[in-house]
This record gives sequence, C-alpha cells and structure tokens, in this order.
Amino acid sequence: MDIQTGDIVLASKDSIMAKFMCLFQKDPVVWGHCLIAKDNDKLWEAKWLLIEVDAKTRLEKLKDYKILRLNCLTYENKQTILQEAPKLLGRHYGFQRIFLQIFDHIFNINWFTSQEEREYVQVCSSYAGWIYDKACGYKFNGVDWESCDPDDIEDDSLLYPERWIVVEEKGSERAMGRRLLKRG
Repeated sequence: MDIQTGDIVLASKDSIMAKFMCLFQKDPVVWGHCLIAKDNDKLWEAKWLLIEVDAKTRLEKLKDYKILRLNCLTYENKQTILQEAPKLLGRHYGFQRIFLQIFDHIFNINWFTSQEEREYVQVCSSYAGWIYDKACGYKFNGVDWESCDPDDIEDDSLLYPERWIVVEEKGSERAMGRRLLKRG
C-alpha cells in the first residue's frame, strides 16, 4: 500500500453518525468518519481521543473506505502536517462540535462552529480540515475547518477531480452509487 503523509481515509459508510448527519444536510451523506495519514504505517484518528493507529490494522477493520490524496501537497506542506498534527494527539473528542455542525447544516452557514474556534476541540473531519488549513491554507469544499465534515472532503474531490487522486477504495462503489441516485 502506498499511503503518504496527508492522505485522507474516508470511512464509516452507513454508520449511525452518517445517517444522523443525513437528517440535517441537503446532499446525501455517504461518509461518517475520516482518518489522516501520518505515513504509510500510521494514521491519526479522532474517536474518544485523538490517537495514532496502525494503518494496516485499522484499514483491515474497515468494511468500506476511500483513500484520497490532494495531489498539490508539497514536501513543505507534508512537513508542516508532520509537525502540527501531533500537537493535538491525546485531546478528547469534541462532541460539542458535532452539535454545532448540525446547526451549521440546518441553516446552511458556518457560523455556529466558528464560535468554537479552540483547536483542541476536534472531531475527525475538523481535525483533517485544521491540518490542511495549517499546512497549506486548503479548505475542503470551501468550508472552514471548524465546520468541515467527511462529506465536505469527498465533495471537494468530486468538484475538483484534477486536484485529487483516489489511492484505494474498499467497498465504496455501493456508496457512490447511492450518492449518484440521490442526487439524480
């Protein structure tokens, strides 16, 4: 497997979180979780805590996933990711951010999450957004890191396919088919 620093693993298709997010978003929610690659061997994940996990073991446990790579990340961007991302390891999961994201989705704004700007209050996707913002100022789907959800990351890859490489997929064909059906 060729996972590189900054690659994003979209996961937890059909999870309770993804179904819950569907209630508050206009577009269909496919992915309910994401992880960020430290390197080919380790991933960073926000669950109850922000932790570092073994990439191979974690990917084997996932039923469905899609690994995306932003093809314009430079060596310097990746070095920034390696310096900044570990600063939040060990922090508790920011459950309150999920509720703020829901309000943002209901009203189609990024205001509620912008009120909780503390970097150490993270969920999986805001952690990914924060890392990319720190590394290169990138905003997934034009959304501030505070309000970023996993589907914003995939939406960005679909809107700008020239910027993204799909490194690997497992079982996500069904998810993509549902997304296309719901949009059509």
